[in-house]
Amino acid sequence: MKILITGTDGFVGSNLKKYFIGAGFSVHGTVFVREPGADETKIDIRHPDELMKLKGMNFPVIIHTAGIVDQNAPKKLIFQVNAEGTRNMLQFAGTSGCSHFIQTSSVSVYGPKTLGEYREERTCRRNKGPLSIPYMKSKAIAEEHIERSGVPYTILRLPAVLGRNDSAISGAIIPRLMNGSFYFCGKKDRLVSVICVKNLGSIMHRIINVGPQNDVFHCADYHILWSEFIAEYAKLLNVPMPTSRKTIVSMLTNYGDKMFVLMVSFSYFGAHYRNDKLLERFSWNPPFDWRGAVRDAVDGYLSKSNN
Repeated sequence: MKILITGTDGFVGSNLKKYFIGAGFSVHGTVFVREPGADETKIDIRHPDELMKLKGMNFPVIIHTAGIVDQNAPKKLIFQVNAEGTRNMLQFAGTSGCSHFIQTSSVSVYGPKTLGEYREERTCRRNKGPLSIPYMKSKAIAEEHIERSGVPYTILRLPAVLGRNDSAISGAIIPRLMNGSFYFCGKKDRLVSVICVKNLGSIMHRIINVGPQNDVFHCADYHILWSEFIAEYAKLLNVPMPTSRKTIVSMLTNYGDKMFVLMVSFSYFGAHYRNDKLLERFSWNPPFDWRGAVRDAVDGYLSKSNN
């Protein structure tokens, strides 16, 4: 089968490209940050005319991963890429024989309710209110574009994506464990959900085989106590397990440090999203364990630090 994966120069997109090529698919990718490689096209999805570079190519399946996750990026740019870029991709999908548009969305569409435990798709609604940051709003708007497009779709709301070179969760944890500034926040040990990047190809392969659902799913593979999660990083880094604990007020003095805020928020509130719906609908078992993904993340971080 021929598929298009947008954002194959990114963390998620590059891993998906590798998986689907290995699974025997004919894969074409779009890139923006770097020059295109084999079976890739450089495209700025903000501009519909750019998609003419793919004219004449038909893709039964489009996996859309291209987007801006850097929350320090300009607000206008975030909306142009994440929201309008998705709408442009949907317009292309309607003319390229696409019968299944798979969107890598985010649990952040819940706004302030992103934090917490036992979140479910049916009880948590998208939030575009004043407390939602631009990234959250842009992903919520993108989902609305998909639902109104008329293109058959499956939306996957990803939690923290874990693996080699992941920048969000491991980038917040590892340096603070290494310099001794990591601490726990709150009295209760909370649950966090992750998706190992090596498992994303497997679940998307299963979704392609089953077909479009015109529905939204929490795409998580493991739910882990925060202390257990941090202990695995500490063990692999060969550093002591942190024992320091502070109140949530400490976050206010470091509010400008988004990595710090993420770490403290997960510790205090949790970030847990039930994946029962995903597992039941697609009869899927993740092939890779989360501890291996932590090892990949640590190895990648140390490798970069030593270069």
